[in-house]
Amino acid sequence: MRTAKTRVSILSRLIKTKRSVGSLAMLGLVMLCVLAGAQSAVGDTIVLKDGTIVEGEILRESTRFVKIKTRFGDKSYKRNKIEKIIKENREGSAVFSINSVRNYSELTDLAQTLKNADALYELGRFDEIPPLIEPLLGKGTEFDDSRIKWLLIENFERKGDWTKVDEMLDEMSESKLESDKIRAKAHKDIFEENPERNLRKVGGVRTKEFMERDMRNKAKERNSLQDREIMRAALMEYLNQIVRNDKISVGAFSDSLDPEETYRAIIEVIQDKDDPDRRLIVEETLPYLELMHKTEQSIYKAQAILPGYASGFELDLVRTEVVHLEQVYRNLIAMLSGAYPDNRNFSFGGDDGRLTADQREQWRDACDEFLDLSRPMTKLIEYLLKRARGFPEKLTPFIKQWEDTLERVKQMEQNTNRNRDRTRV
Repeated sequence: MRTAKTRVSILSRLIKTKRSVGSLAMLGLVMLCVLAGAQSAVGDTIVLKDGTIVEGEILRESTRFVKIKTRFGDKSYKRNKIEKIIKENREGSAVFSINSVRNYSELTDLAQTLKNADALYELGRFDEIPPLIEPLLGKGTEFDDSRIKWLLIENFERKGDWTKVDEMLDEMSESKLESDKIRAKAHKDIFEENPERNLRKVGGVRTKEFMERDMRNKAKERNSLQDREIMRAALMEYLNQIVRNDKISVGAFSDSLDPEETYRAIIEVIQDKDDPDRRLIVEETLPYLELMHKTEQSIYKAQAILPGYASGFELDLVRTEVVHLEQVYRNLIAMLSGAYPDNRNFSFGGDDGRLTADQREQWRDACDEFLDLSRPMTKLIEYLLKRARGFPEKLTPFIKQWEDTLERVKQMEQNTNRNRDRTRV
């Protein structure tokens, strides 16, 4: 797999071979294809009262709940837990069109200009960027303005225009978008710790702990944070410290998972006779949810601070969970199959095949036992599918398997409901 640095190198060679064309539109099209994976996700934002940030697309709102589609699947939050909601206006949003429209010629004028500015940034033609995009401020959505301002900030960083950088970071610290605040704080923290705008340490950790010698020597020079790779290295160490200090990571989450504990938690839900409705919310009783949500939050922070950096972690987190639940799922499927009435050996029915009253009661009890087990099982499979469908290309084998299983379970439920009141065997 090519790294972002390799993709940029390839991009540079492509641009050099096409320079005679002299077309920024062509550069913008190249950027759209090559750097699409590095763009930050765009969407609505829910800020919870505990500081948690959830980004995605709001699907449904009620007086009690808000449902949002995120990278990690659909999630619902109670209104009394929500601090504020920021909705993206997708109609006319340049950022949204950049992320969703593949054909450069079909992008809005604002989006095309932003793509052209991206191309200029990759070419190092920083003086041409501000006059191109500053007039666009206020012409699109607040998400478009955020994209423009961050391109300006990074542009001024590459030029070493620290006065403008500081002014814009102060402005972004007051943004309505929580992701802007998180990202601005990361940049400001690094600059405050390295006042000569070189890079000697991040969060008290010296560069020798996270940089190779050649880059470390270069980083010591005054204004070395102008260099894109050195600034990126600083931001990556900043992110790594967030993960280490909070003891939150995909690896830590994976290490904490116990299939037997999860299996017991689901069985407890299934066997809860006092609260039948609880059986329909299996995913809310999974024992690892709190740590998983904290891990998701660390990934949201990473995505805000260094757009594109966290994409692999998102997939890793979901894959870790579904692989874990796959073990639990197999045990439950075996239990469900054993409980299916048609798979059980009932030694009743007279010569004419009729059931006595007692035998009918036994049959109905067996049917009800199966249905009690199948309902939470269905909910668990639906939860697995909801998580995996966020990454359809990467988790296709799981998705196909669970779709087939869900169809079989529902067919077994229909057969059981239809045959529950049978009088013959």
